[in-house]
Amino acid sequence: MKNILKIYKSDILFYIFIFIFISILTLSYNTIDMDLWARLIQGNAFLQTGHILKEDLFSYIPTHIWIDHEWGSSIVFSFVLKHFGFNGILLLRAAIIFLMFFFIFQTIKLYTEKQNTCLNVLYFTAAVYAVPTLSQSGLRCHFFTFLFFTVFLYVLELVRKRNKNKLLIILPIIMLFWANMHGGCVSGLGLIGIYAAGEFLNKRPFKKYIYTLLACLLMLFINPYGFDYVKFIFMASTMPRPFVTEWISPFIHPDWNFLIEFKVLYILNLIILLFNLKHFKTDCTKYILLSACAVLSAMYVKNTPFFIIVSMIFLYENILVLLNSFIEKHTKKIYLFFASLILLFPLKQCFENITYTPLSQQPVRAVEFFRINKLSGNILAPFDYGSYIIYKLYPNNLIYMDGRYEEVYYTEQKELIDNFYNLKGNWAKILDNAQHDYIIVPSDALLNDFLFRIKDYVLIYNDGENCIYGKKAGLLKQYKIPSKDYNYYFKHTFDTNIRF
Repeated sequence: MKNILKIYKSDILFYIFIFIFISILTLSYNTIDMDLWARLIQGNAFLQTGHILKEDLFSYIPTHIWIDHEWGSSIVFSFVLKHFGFNGILLLRAAIIFLMFFFIFQTIKLYTEKQNTCLNVLYFTAAVYAVPTLSQSGLRCHFFTFLFFTVFLYVLELVRKRNKNKLLIILPIIMLFWANMHGGCVSGLGLIGIYAAGEFLNKRPFKKYIYTLLACLLMLFINPYGFDYVKFIFMASTMPRPFVTEWISPFIHPDWNFLIEFKVLYILNLIILLFNLKHFKTDCTKYILLSACAVLSAMYVKNTPFFIIVSMIFLYENILVLLNSFIEKHTKKIYLFFASLILLFPLKQCFENITYTPLSQQPVRAVEFFRINKLSGNILAPFDYGSYIIYKLYPNNLIYMDGRYEEVYYTEQKELIDNFYNLKGNWAKILDNAQHDYIIVPSDALLNDFLFRIKDYVLIYNDGENCIYGKKAGLLKQYKIPSKDYNYYFKHTFDTNIRF
């Protein structure tokens, strides 16, 4: 019996649980993010030529220099895909999530010796569900930001709690990679700045954090674009994006159920934080960091993981006090519950017929329609479709714009396409541009009712998910119809004609 209890309370059991749970999650939510295609294009360009793309080749509207703050991630994604296939992409995603939580719990160990393995399982599971931008998302560049953020926290707490000051030299080295993988590197700068300010208020040595911050700032200038890159990073960090879901507040979304798991955990953690602010002077760094992340997470969906990460670490003791007696009494039952959860999760997917497939969010049949009918020309398509279309159809087809947004395009161009697909304002203004040869519209969009009335365009294809409209002047007498066999599209998921 004692041996069984030792296993219950061991870190090994906990990390086994994390590994299994994340693996199941990765296989269940195995979709490909809509912007990954643009990342693969940039990465493939580097692997084939040794250079990154700095000018856009894929749009038929005016664009500026391609300042790509994610070019390093693009190379990683392309390398993994080339050598390990889609399974490699899934494994990379799982590994990043696992390492992220590994460093979170290693940091908790620095902060408190009173850990409860059963609480860790409960805490971890709640956090995973509260951060769907990680757990229910395809692999994206911001995964690296949240991993590096947790590593920064771990190092900074090693310095604070264990006086391992020499470890600060690691942070500028990490920043060199982070800055060239994702613009979220500014969160690392902010983190060091908070530690400098907090330790100053704590009346403890703080200059070492300022020196580290300056060293990390210098790392930003080591990139393919020089000073323009640094200006772009700070501009992009403060740029409003009212039509992009991840750049709005999770609390003003029209669907109250949106990110409900995050909202519940956020409110619970916020209540605990507010009750403990009376202890602000005992550790200014801790409470400034918690408060800053709480505000940032309330401002933008994209920032929601930050508050979950820091609250897991710095509010752990408070949660333990609240739940410890309950957990001690029901340890076996809790483990049994989560073991059942692991087993039932994939079954739930089957019974509900939920299919999270790599191409579930892409216009696969519409794109295949262009390919098999050899239709060349410019395509006006929803913002989220753009990257996939150019990955599959370039050079025969160009797009209006895609998810690279501020990296390539001008702000007014995004407003035009948003107005068009949402029938807002002067929505038809975008049609004044005679460069569009084809228009793709989701089949259930109200926009279809209006396009039927426009004489210049004719519906040439509808697969129940997307409609394609073509200009009358370029119509064919007869069109080939794409296959309905999903396995065909899965087999050719990453096929592309792009060569550099």
